[in-house]
Amino acid sequence: MFSVYGKMTAQPGQRDALVQGFKDMLDGGIPGLELCSINEALDDPDTIWLTQLWTDKAAHDAGTRSDRVVSATKRIMSLVAGTPEGAYGQVAYLHNGGTA
Repeated sequence: MFSVYGKMTAQPGQRDALVQGFKDMLDGGIPGLELCSINEALDDPDTIWLTQLWTDKAAHDAGTRSDRVVSATKRIMSLVAGTPEGAYGQVAYLHNGGTA
């Protein structure tokens, strides 16, 4: 699996709107996106962290270039202060909490 990690800082007081923007984008589903976790930073009222797990890099590239995601990203980015930080990776191990 292909993984994406991101940190975004919302414009002051806009963290809830930023989270909602991602939730709205994700509600329609994005082919190849297996998991997306939106996390609010405990030590900063404007920061969120994202973790995304994709089936592979090709699915990520196709999904993030779809018209719906590009349009939603433009709206979301208007709520962000500064440049988002992030990194890409490959899943080495995934524990889902269930029993095998």
